[in-house]
Amino acid sequence: MIRPEELHFLEQALTLARRGGRATAPNPRVGCVIVAAGEIVGQGWHRRLGESHAEVVALREAGARARAATLYVSLEPCAHSGRTPPCTSAILSAGISRVIVGLIDPDHRVSGRGIAALRAGGIEVEIAEGPMATAAERVLEAYLVHRREGRAFALLKVASTLDGRIADRQREARWITGETAREHSRGLRDRYGAILVGVGTVLADDPSLLPPSGHEDGGAFLRCVLDSQLRTPPGSELLRKRWPPVLIFCGPDAPAERRRALEDAGAEIVVCSGAGELVPPLEILEELARRGVLGVIVEGGGVTHGHFLSAGAVDKIYWYLAPALLGDPGAVSALTTGETPLAQAWRGRIAERISLGEDLLLTLYP
Repeated sequence: MIRPEELHFLEQALTLARRGGRATAPNPRVGCVIVAAGEIVGQGWHRRLGESHAEVVALREAGARARAATLYVSLEPCAHSGRTPPCTSAILSAGISRVIVGLIDPDHRVSGRGIAALRAGGIEVEIAEGPMATAAERVLEAYLVHRREGRAFALLKVASTLDGRIADRQREARWITGETAREHSRGLRDRYGAILVGVGTVLADDPSLLPPSGHEDGGAFLRCVLDSQLRTPPGSELLRKRWPPVLIFCGPDAPAERRRALEDAGAEIVVCSGAGELVPPLEILEELARRGVLGVIVEGGGVTHGHFLSAGAVDKIYWYLAPALLGDPGAVSALTTGETPLAQAWRGRIAERISLGEDLLLTLYP
């Protein structure tokens, strides 16, 4: 049984895991703490794909003090060889006596095997339950969806006025929210491996959709456009910059000449099964998962937001709410789904409220 005084150390492991960004993908974000005689003697987190896992980083820092110590880790240690050797072997070799795990890994190569290997080696293993297990799931939510469902985790991101408008009728949106909220929003691109907008946003705003960190620091990143008929201009800002790569998702009836022009401009065209204006969101998420993307930011606009919501393809919403009102029915709505009776309204649960300067960030789950 995990003792109450030990929960603090597992919480610290989760805090370390949160430091991981998109550079770990398709690996999970993992943190680890090693404790001897009530003192932290080693800690670490997985920083980048191909580099040492959290457990190995923490063991290296602990050195000889790891012998007979307790190791706290946010996710079950791996028991297989991949880009790095098994973490279970390193834990056993270090002489760790007890391991506290936040969550069992759903990956079929690991699930339960890591815990079994540790126990077979004489190590006592405890697995978190209740609120602590839920906290671990939140840290690993994108990874869990990727492994369990074979698709990328979809974060719908909105910045709007109190009356749900993301731009005025002239499509002026700079700036609805304040600098603190914008900085928080931009930082999401270092946590998620892809961003997606609809072609309407490309045509109206000509965004670049760049992440704060480049490939060397932040890891791989994809800029995606939902564009059933390939109306994205070959000369758009997206395609003037060769990194990160641009994926355009279209339908099977998209014009061939537009496809050639966009491919010549550097875009990769991904043909989906939906005809006309309907590109199935689930196909997009599955394709991103095949490319190693754990989570994607669905940034808009309102039609794309509505399309993902209507398809049941939203795992989480970040709604940045500015203390402003437009009161103009012609202003651009944050969400467009067509006529919806109240009884069929999307219902979510507000999991968190954070003040960002004058703005409010609401975190919602279905």
